[in-house]
Amino acid sequence: MANLSEIAQRLSSGTSDWESEWVNNFNGNQVEIRVMRGAIANWHIHKDTDEMFVVLSGSVSIDTENGSFNLSQHDCLVVKAGTQHRARTESSVLLLTLINSTP
Repeated sequence: MANLSEIAQRLSSGTSDWESEWVNNFNGNQVEIRVMRGAIANWHIHKDTDEMFVVLSGSVSIDTENGSFNLSQHDCLVVKAGTQHRARTESSVLLLTLINSTP
């Protein structure tokens, strides 16, 4: 069992722009808690797997080749396999991400 509150608290007390912690695997998907602080991810593609973002607190923009999506607490977005994308935030965001660990 993973205590998401403890993981979130531990990550939130850090100082780097981007921190992630593996929580577990679910049906072949890697589940992570991620904190981003004023960070911009590099553009990238997951060729063979979707990626899901769930905002636990804060806000984040997910830029894709099909447009930008502004997400806030309790919002969820699935970026389909083969879609170029990046996450960016001007402040702090706490995310739950799911992505196939063996694409």
